[in-house]
Amino acid sequence: MSTPADGDDVPRSLHRAFGLTIRSCLLLPELLPAPAGAEPEVEIVYGSVPKELPDAIARGVRFQVAADKLLLQVDGIARYLVSDGRTITIDRDPAADDDDIKIFLLGSVFGALMHQRGDLVLHGSAIEWDGRCVVFMGASGVGKSTLASALRQKGHAILTDDLCVVRPGDDGTMYAHPGFPQTKLWLDSLKQLDISAKGLRRIRTKLEKRAVSLGDQFVTRPLAMKKLYMLRPHNREEFTLTVLQGPEKFAALKRNTYRFGFLADIEGKAGHFQHALRLAQQVPVAAVQRPSGSFQIGKLVTLIETDLGI
Repeated sequence: MSTPADGDDVPRSLHRAFGLTIRSCLLLPELLPAPAGAEPEVEIVYGSVPKELPDAIARGVRFQVAADKLLLQVDGIARYLVSDGRTITIDRDPAADDDDIKIFLLGSVFGALMHQRGDLVLHGSAIEWDGRCVVFMGASGVGKSTLASALRQKGHAILTDDLCVVRPGDDGTMYAHPGFPQTKLWLDSLKQLDISAKGLRRIRTKLEKRAVSLGDQFVTRPLAMKKLYMLRPHNREEFTLTVLQGPEKFAALKRNTYRFGFLADIEGKAGHFQHALRLAQQVPVAAVQRPSGSFQIGKLVTLIETDLGI
């Protein structure tokens, strides 16, 4: 792979996400701008990234994990090295465009960065509800973003989409932190929500998934947690909601940890488990099952609103 020069003449932009100030060699209009004069806590740079981590303690299909390092390799796009929770190095393929680079940077790579910083990272989208945070967790394609967007249309601002970063406040209360001021929706979700795709940017050239800017319907401050829902399809026609108790709550948080395989080292897992246990002790968790054949967003919204006591 060849890499753009990354010397002093390369412009840097300052952004804000997940409570951190980020200085980047790549323009990231998807993120909020950082306040003027803010000191960067994370650096995104171009540079050379090795094909192997010699001290890797775990390997997956595209990634390798060592102590305080993660290597992600996406053929035809880039190699990414995440180091010490502070630095992201991008070794980009010359054929890749910025959207190709960013789709992995703002997903798996940021997830690895937040894991390295000791945060609890859930695979979930979150909204504001009466000044607190409600999180919808689940596998890709289960409807997290669609449900959050449907509730946004009913006046509930979005805090984060797909990647939910949770950390304790000074008093031990668990808070979710604002991510990026956009959500990403497939064309069928846009149709269900009666949102026109006209003028919406594709998040990647070959994907029929569009970026929806949130504007003033984006929450810019951390929110204490109110409730977590684990979304799952099933082969029945009814919708069900089951409140989870005891070990079931902790298991749901583990199951819905973003890229759990990135937590290869024992120390990283210990921090994750501590935060997950604290969250399970503080916040109710429910499993929501919906018919797999049809999404029926209206019924799902009604179920959530009823449970939260609208």
